[in-house]
Amino acid sequence: MERIDELRLRLEQYSDRTPQDELLCELILAICSESVDIIQRRKLVDRLFRKLQISPKLSKVSHTYYLQAQNKTWLWLNKHLHEFNPQRSPIQASLVTWVNGHLRYRIQDLYTSKNSKNQSTLPLEALETSGFYNRCLDALDLEIERIDREEKQALARDIANYFKGDPQQELRNCHPRNRPDCNCQIIAQKLLLDESPAKMATIARQLNINEQTIHSFWRRTGFSKIKKIAVKLAEKYPQVLAEL
Repeated sequence: MERIDELRLRLEQYSDRTPQDELLCELILAICSESVDIIQRRKLVDRLFRKLQISPKLSKVSHTYYLQAQNKTWLWLNKHLHEFNPQRSPIQASLVTWVNGHLRYRIQDLYTSKNSKNQSTLPLEALETSGFYNRCLDALDLEIERIDREEKQALARDIANYFKGDPQQELRNCHPRNRPDCNCQIIAQKLLLDESPAKMATIARQLNINEQTIHSFWRRTGFSKIKKIAVKLAEKYPQVLAEL
C-alpha cells in the first residue's frame, strides 16, 4: 500500500489533469495494485501496452531485433511499472520516454549478445512500401475494437444485473412523490432492459400514472440516478468510461 501511495503522489505531481492523463494514471495505479499473476492485471497491462504501441512518440526503428526488444520491454514494464518516476507533464509523454530508454537498451543488448550475427537491418523504406505498418495498425485497430466491444458488453451485463438486484435499494427508493410503485427500478426495467422495451407513454398507462408526471420525474431525477450508477460501475472499464 505504501508503494502505491508513493506512486500515486508521483503521478499526481506531473499529471496535466486532462481526461487522457487522468485515465492513464488510474490505469497505472490499477495495474500496480494487482499481483503480477492475476488475470485482471494482465488485462489491464494489455490495455496499457496498446496505448503505448499506438503512441507516435514510441520509438519505432527498422532494426532486426526491434520486435524482440519490444517484447522484452513489455515483460520488463509489467514487472517494474511501480518504479515509474515521471519527470515531466503529461504523464504519457514521461512514460513513453521511460519506455523508449529501456527499448533502446534492449536493442543494444540483443545486438551485443548475438556477437554481431545477423547484423543486417531491414530498410525502413521496404517496411513502408510493403504495407507492414498499415497491416500491423489495421490488426491492432481490429483487436482494440474487439476488446472495446467485449468491455462494453461486460459493462452492459454489470449494469443490467445491478439494476435487477438493486443491492443498495437506490432505484426502488427513487420515485415520484407517493408513488413507490413507480420507482426507478421498474421504469429502467421496462424502458431499458426488457426484450421489447416499452415507450414512456405505455409505461405510464401500465402504472396508472400521469404521463407528464413520469416524463418529468425521469428527466429530472430518474435518468440522473441510473447514469450515476452506470458511471460508477464503469470505473472497472476505463476505456468505456472515457466515452460516457
